Amino acid sequence: MTQDVNPYSSPIVTEVRSTEAPTDLEKVRLEHLSHEAALKAVGSLFIIASMSVSSLMTIFTLKFLKEELVSNEKTFVLTYWVLVPILTYLGIKMRRLDYSVRKVVIVAGGLMMFAFPIGTVAGPFVLYAVCCQKGKYILSHGYTNVLYLTPRIRYKTKLSTKIFTGLISISVMLFILYYVSPQFREILKKSMSFS
Repeated sequence: MTQDVNPYSSPIVTEVRSTEAPTDLEKVRLEHLSHEAALKAVGSLFIIASMSVSSLMTIFTLKFLKEELVSNEKTFVLTYWVLVPILTYLGIKMRRLDYSVRKVVIVAGGLMMFAFPIGTVAGPFVLYAVCCQKGKYILSHGYTNVLYLTPRIRYKTKLSTKIFTGLISISVMLFILYYVSPQFREILKKSMSFS
């Protein structure tokens, strides 16, 4: 009898079982493993936001430079470039579960709630993941030691999630290439004309 795969089920947890019973640290780690994945997803969200802001600001910057629209009123759009390194930094630190960025992520999650419509949905998720009891514990100095002492326990992500993430990354890169590179546009037009 085959098992039906539920695409909405949580990712599979891979744990290395030894012949001995798990230690207290391993029990703590296994108990918090799914919330670790949620916090790492927050980091991925910040990295995706960084790529999106980068691609949009590239398009606007090129448009402003071509049309010579850069003036005192329009330069505020160019200041969004400051967000790219900040979001990338926060994303990398959250993917590593670094406790030092917890307060900054709380502020960023609060500000995300004002970015209608996507930020309004993502902001509460970020705030919940970081501010709940498990989030506070995982993003603490004590849990960093637990991570260090239990390197064998890993969270295994489903193949479908990896494929979906890869497709999103490739589409963002193609979007950037299309708007930044005139040569890429010509290649794309030629390849579509052969079809």
